Amino acid sequence: MSYALLLKKENFKFSSSHFTIFDQSTAEHLHGHNYQVSIKVLFEKIDTETEMAVDFNFIKKEVRQICEDMDEKILLPKKSKFLTIKASPHYKNHTEVKFNERNYCFPNNEIHYLDAANVTSEALARVVYKKLEKHFKENKFSVTIFETAGQAAQYTE
Repeated sequence: MSYALLLKKENFKFSSSHFTIFDQSTAEHLHGHNYQVSIKVLFEKIDTETEMAVDFNFIKKEVRQICEDMDEKILLPKKSKFLTIKASPHYKNHTEVKFNERNYCFPNNEIHYLDAANVTSEALARVVYKKLEKHFKENKFSVTIFETAGQAAQYTE
């Protein structure tokens, strides 16, 4: 016997800008997506008195916070070997980003750094998973990031 609980709430979303890097000289143009997050948790048993596997409230709060942290931000990968990221010598509280022949300058408070080498749906799914895994030590779960309707990446361990 097992249970699977799926959370795909209307407010599990964030709108962010990024560009995916394909190699040292090729990348997408800077653009944005309205991302949607979905969480699936597997349970082997539930509480027989309440017939509940988990209180959804703490999961929903965590996912909403993760989404809020990335909402209306420019997503940058901290581990990319193809980007140079440094404080701007020209503008206070700004960061300069260089990729190949492209140069960007962003206000620091509009950047969200990902613990990743690239900004892809796959990387986003893993990053969100890693932020939630402390809550699911005894349960297998997965995170799905929808980049657009019908196009998603899922991560689980």
